[in-house]
Amino acid sequence: MFDNIIGNDENKKSLTNIVENNNFLHSYIFSGEVGVGKFTLAKEFAKAILCSNTENKPCNRCKSCESFESSNNPDIIIIDEQEDVIRTEQIKSVAKSVLEKPILGNKKIYIVNNAENMTKEAQNSFLKTLEEPPEYVIIILITSNENLLLNTIKSRCIRIQFNKLSDNEIKEYFIKNSIELDEEMIKAFGGSIAKALKLKDKTEIYKDIKETFDNIEHLNELQIFGLKDKIFSDKEEIYYILDYINTIFYDKILNDLGNTEKYEECISTIEKTKLSLKRNSNYDMTIDNLLFGLERSLKSNG
Repeated sequence: MFDNIIGNDENKKSLTNIVENNNFLHSYIFSGEVGVGKFTLAKEFAKAILCSNTENKPCNRCKSCESFESSNNPDIIIIDEQEDVIRTEQIKSVAKSVLEKPILGNKKIYIVNNAENMTKEAQNSFLKTLEEPPEYVIIILITSNENLLLNTIKSRCIRIQFNKLSDNEIKEYFIKNSIELDEEMIKAFGGSIAKALKLKDKTEIYKDIKETFDNIEHLNELQIFGLKDKIFSDKEEIYYILDYINTIFYDKILNDLGNTEKYEECISTIEKTKLSLKRNSNYDMTIDNLLFGLERSLKSNG
């Protein structure tokens, strides 16, 4: 079961045992980085639960499995919004839907992707469904930022933590899907297949970033602030870029054990920058503050 999914083998074993022993709980949180297989595994888990075959689930032959493959299984409801917000109205429609019994089998499964995008009002509206779900309902919340979920939501769910994929697992995915891979880019992928697919054709850009930040201590103040136009001009890529720069600083910590404080400060500054950007702070001002913080940390602890 789940052999087509790469990585997170312990989670796959746990979910396989749940299916084989018919030992389902009402609500789960799949938590972890973007692009590590949470959503894919949640869908395969749902498919296996609903499969009418008594052995070798999912069988891919029964009516439930076939309707799943054609995205027509009425007992799997997936909320996967393209927008950044899941509103109360959508969750209220779920609350009404859970009262309707399954059609094909004896379970009905709800998967909420990017559950952290639920507004607080939407999460509060969801609480009653989580507190008193019908016995046939299973709910899976998928999140890459568990901290944005209310504690009352988290306390009602079993948490399954997903790890980043290893370099070898990323390579395995690329080989399995016949995609060309520049192995020098693997650190930029951050253990995420989603990032890997997004960045695989941007080798030169990320090599430039690595060269720049490998030697950032040797840049003067003017050169550091010049990075704004050189590296930080692409707003669409900013989170990927910031994550990659942090991997460079982590490597510096590992290779320079006697002088780690300045790199730790740089990592902290980058994490604060990511948080500010997610709060819709002014982009230019936030990047200026980032560069000022990096320059200050590198020089004052140099």
